[in-house]
Amino acid sequence: MKIEMLERTGDSATFLIKGAPLAFANALRRAIISEVPVFAIEDVYFYENSTSIWDEYIAHRLGLVPLKAEWGTYDENSEAKFYLDKQGPGTVYSGDLQPETPGVEVVDPEIPIVMLREGQNLRLEAVAKVGTAKIHAKWQAGLASFRPVVRVEIKDEKKFRELLPDIDPKEVENQNERPQGVDSKIYNLVDELIEDYPDVAEIKKKDDVFIFYVESYGNMPVDTLVQAAVSEILRRLEEFLTKVEGEKA
Repeated sequence: MKIEMLERTGDSATFLIKGAPLAFANALRRAIISEVPVFAIEDVYFYENSTSIWDEYIAHRLGLVPLKAEWGTYDENSEAKFYLDKQGPGTVYSGDLQPETPGVEVVDPEIPIVMLREGQNLRLEAVAKVGTAKIHAKWQAGLASFRPVVRVEIKDEKKFRELLPDIDPKEVENQNERPQGVDSKIYNLVDELIEDYPDVAEIKKKDDVFIFYVESYGNMPVDTLVQAAVSEILRRLEEFLTKVEGEKA
């Protein structure tokens, strides 16, 4: 199996996976989305809340604030505490959460939580715990998707131009030469076209070459997110093998 990086910008990355079965690509996607453990606020203790928003609503908003910590420095039993104490008027932002536990902090300090009017106060303690998105979406560390690398063969250029006037056949040829093949726009339009006009064009794709997209929510760098997902897959395989060997014994 080979990996070829195509683009890396901020919290997202696009790369090719070559020589891997569909099952592996899908397992990696699922692991990134739902199996990488990260911190999220789970328990909130309110000492004062004179805002117009109920405690439960504020706690829910706090739970959706992404938190970051270095991968490998925590486990499933780790906890982190935050304190918040603010008086109105003004807006309470995620950055107003003051961390007490070293190494765990808010990803984006400018997420609005609630607006305080004159004389209103909000004072609370929040406890973040480690979990995965299989339990709740607030523990989701990022997004992932993939599709096969596709190339388009135009069989009838005249008819192709008539049916898809916005797509230049020369552009299709140029994109066919790229490692990632044609983009999603051309792929989707041609895919719809050949349902009714199979003699105009043909989609060609390999079963073991995929273009993979990953976006981190900021809980960890995107490359670390992929590594963490692979680690979770390997951990589950080792656990499976251990149980199988135990059954044999």
